[in-house]
Amino acid sequence: MKRIALAAVAGLMLVGCGTTENQLVNPEGFVIEHLALDVADPGTTAAWWCDNLGFTVTARKDDAAHTIFIVDASGRMAIEVYRAQTQPVAPDYASMDPLRLHIGFTSKDVDADIERLTKAGATLVVHEKVPGFEGAMMRDPSGIAIQFVKREKGVLLK
Repeated sequence: MKRIALAAVAGLMLVGCGTTENQLVNPEGFVIEHLALDVADPGTTAAWWCDNLGFTVTARKDDAAHTIFIVDASGRMAIEVYRAQTQPVAPDYASMDPLRLHIGFTSKDVDADIERLTKAGATLVVHEKVPGFEGAMMRDPSGIAIQFVKREKGVLLK
């Protein structure tokens, strides 16, 4: 009986994160400020993302890591690019399976994004079209996996 009760509590804990189709379950929860990426050349990576993905530099540190914060077009999500001094080399993102790590963006026209970003130095990994979903997995010139998606029903609430 104890096992059943524990399993029920564990099941509730998983559901406790909450799922909903149109409202925040926990509006008092944490909000992601930034995602950090150790890259070989922070300046080049930040410039490409600003020029081609519409990001804006909001902070720059004059430090050994050459830290730069760039913010997406919503103004709500930042990416910190830097060269970690604790590691001999930056990760080889190009050799990583893009399903291990990628950054996804909404797209109004996936085909146009593929064409424009390929001309800007990105490479196409895969382009998928299925009912209700179109997505393109690409890599920026630094090898970072970036995905462009157009969904019939989006996953964001706001």
